Amino acid sequence: MPGLGAVAAIRRYPVKSMLGEDLQAVTLTASGLEGDRTVAVIDRQTGTVASAKHPRLWRSLLALAAQWDNGCPRITLPDGTSIAADDSGASRLLSEFLHRDVRLSAERPEGATVERPAPEDVIASGEDA
Repeated sequence: MPGLGAVAAIRRYPVKSMLGEDLQAVTLTASGLEGDRTVAVIDRQTGTVASAKHPRLWRSLLALAAQWDNGCPRITLPDGTSIAADDSGASRLLSEFLHRDVRLSAERPEGATVERPAPEDVIASGEDA
């Protein structure tokens, strides 16, 4: 069907809730863009998947960027420090940055949930909802 639209931008987010990368081209797989949201930050205390949609707890995730680097996300901190998601020190580095005990996971842990405030609560109470 000609004239339905055009692709204005392609963006990939290798780590959930971190800033991503603009792409000129990407491989499309059965599950979506190759390398998109392949890793998540897990809060060790609660077992929840960290989400910037819960800004009171996870606003700092949006200060981090992730790029797909030869089959593995590479995370960059605001000071320019960069580490591969599969590096043994990545979870420690992120825990220090986020001031919470976290770990990176490429698989959704058994029973893990994503905690999100209801939009109505955020409107009524602000970011502390």
